Amino acid sequence: MKQKIGNRMNTIKYSLISLTLFVLSSMSQAEVTASVDRNQIVIGETFTLTVSVDKNTNEQPDLSELEQVFRVLGTSQSSSTQIINGSYSVNKSWQISLMPLGVGENTIPPIKLGTEYTKPIQIKITKSDPNAKANGDIFIEVVSDKDSAFVKEQILVTIKLFYSISLSEGVLSEPVASNAIISQLGKGSSYRTQRDGKLYEVIERHYALFAEKSGVLELNPVIFNGRDNTSRRNFSMFSTGKPVRAVSKPLSFEIKPIPQTSIGKAWLPASKVQISQQWSKPPYKVGEPITRTITLYVEGLGETQIPDIELGDIPDIRIYPEQPQTQTEETTETLKSYKQVKLALIPTHDGAIRIPEYQLEWYNVKTNTIEYAKLPPMTLQVDAGEFAMEKPKIDNPFVSKKQGDTVQKPETPNNIDNTSVTIIEKDPTLWQILSALLLVLWLITLFLFLKKPASKTQKKKTKTINISKKQILMAAEQSNLKELQTVLLSWWNDQYPNHKVTNLSQIKNLVNPQMQNLLEELQQQLYCNEADNKHSFNRSQWLKQIKGKGLKLADNKPESKGKNSNDTSLPALY
Repeated sequence: MKQKIGNRMNTIKYSLISLTLFVLSSMSQAEVTASVDRNQIVIGETFTLTVSVDKNTNEQPDLSELEQVFRVLGTSQSSSTQIINGSYSVNKSWQISLMPLGVGENTIPPIKLGTEYTKPIQIKITKSDPNAKANGDIFIEVVSDKDSAFVKEQILVTIKLFYSISLSEGVLSEPVASNAIISQLGKGSSYRTQRDGKLYEVIERHYALFAEKSGVLELNPVIFNGRDNTSRRNFSMFSTGKPVRAVSKPLSFEIKPIPQTSIGKAWLPASKVQISQQWSKPPYKVGEPITRTITLYVEGLGETQIPDIELGDIPDIRIYPEQPQTQTEETTETLKSYKQVKLALIPTHDGAIRIPEYQLEWYNVKTNTIEYAKLPPMTLQVDAGEFAMEKPKIDNPFVSKKQGDTVQKPETPNNIDNTSVTIIEKDPTLWQILSALLLVLWLITLFLFLKKPASKTQKKKTKTINISKKQILMAAEQSNLKELQTVLLSWWNDQYPNHKVTNLSQIKNLVNPQMQNLLEELQQQLYCNEADNKHSFNRSQWLKQIKGKGLKLADNKPESKGKNSNDTSLPALY
C-alpha cells in the first residue's frame, strides 16, 4: 500500500513539474505585438490600435503614455483558442479606438503588457482637405496615388464610404476596370470623421491596380446599395428600412507603354527590389550537390508578377533547380512579394570554379530610372571527390629518368614549338647500336618481371568486377538510387582503368544512347524534388542494359585489353 501511495505521489510530482515547465516555456515564448488599421490619418478622424499577445493573461495594456499623444475613445478585447494537430495556442487582443490631437509625424509609443513591450509605430497625421465637402447622408469617394503609370506599375486606389444614417444592411461593390488586375490590400478599416461639422461613419478599403495595356484606363464607378433604418415609421420586425444607393464618380488613368530600352527583357516596375543568396557550407566535392538559395524581394508587385530567376549555364557545373517558393504580403500602402529558389549545383571538375555575376534589371518608379539588383561573382574551390583520380604526369619518352629524379623543362623562346626535337651527332652509329641492345635487354627483363604478377592482378580484378556487377543488378532491382550510383562508379573505374570517371556525367559520354538516357534520368532523380521529377525509375530498362551491352564502351571509345593503348614499346629488331 505504501509503495502504491509513493508511486502516485511521484506521478503527481512529475506532472506538476511538467506543467510548471510548460507554463514557464509558454511565458518565455509569449510575444506582444501592436498594429494599426491605417498609417495615414486626417485630423479629426479616428483609427484603431490593436495589441495582441499569444497567451492567456489577466494583465491589461498600460495606456498611460498613449493618452499623452492621442485621445483614447474606447477599448474592447477578444480572445481565441486554436488546437491544430495537438498543438494548443491562445491569442488575446485589445482594440483601442484613438483620435490624434495634432498634425504631423506621430509615434505610437511602446505599450507595456506585463513585462513585455510592443514596438513603436510611425503614423502620419494630415490636415483635412478644405475642398472636401459633405455630399448628403451617404456618399462615396474614390482617390488614387497617381494619375499616370506604366504598364504593370502599381496604382493604389482608396475607396471611402461616408454615411451619417443608421444602416441595417448594405453591399459595397468592388472596383472594376478592363485590361487590369485589381487586388484588395488588407481587410479595410472603419472609423469616424467630420465633414462640414457633420459626423460620419467611414468604411475605407485599399486596392492595388495593375494595367496590362497602354492607353486610357477607365475605372468603373463604385456602387453601394443598402437600407436606411433611420426613417422607419414603425418598429415592426418585418420592416427593413428605406432603400438607399450611392455611386462614386468614374476615375481614369493614363497608362504609358513599356520603354523601348526594356522591350524584350523582364519588365519590373517597383519601388524597391533586393536580392540575396546563401550557400551550403564547404568543403565541396566533384559529383556532390552544392545548395545555392536565392531570395528576391520586391515592393510594388505581386508574387505572380515577379520574373523567374534565370542563371543560365555555368561551365563545369550542372544545375538542378527546385520549385520556387513565393509569398505576398499585403499592407494598406503596397504589395510586398518574395520569391525563393533553391538550386542543386553539381561540379563536374575539381579545382577553382568561377560563378559569374547575376544581375536583374528593374525600373524604380520613385526615381524613374533603370536600376540593377546584383549577386556578386565568386569562386568555389572544389575537391576531387571520392572517385576522382589525379591527372597523370606525362613524361618525355626521349628522356630516361630514375624514380625520384626531377626533370626540368628547358627554357625556350616565345612562339617556338618545343615538341620538335632535333639531335645532331657527328658519328651516331656506335651510340645507336649500344642504345638499342641495352633497350632490348631492359625490355626483356621488365617483361619477365611483370608477367606473372600482372596475370594474378588481372584475375583478381576480374573477380572483383563480377562481384560489383552483381551489386549493380541488386541496387537496380531494389531501386536504390544512391547505392546504384556508388557501385556503378566503382565498377566502371575497375573495369575501364583507361577511362576513369568521377561522376555519372562522364560515363554518359562513353556508352550507348539508351544508357545515356537512363543516366540522365538517374541524375534528375537523385538531385531534383519529387514534385519536379518528370521521370520515374525505369527498373526494367536498367536491368536490361546492365545484363546486355549498356555498360560496354561505345564504338567511338574502344578499350584496349591486351596492352596499353598508349604503349610506346619498340618492335622487335629481328
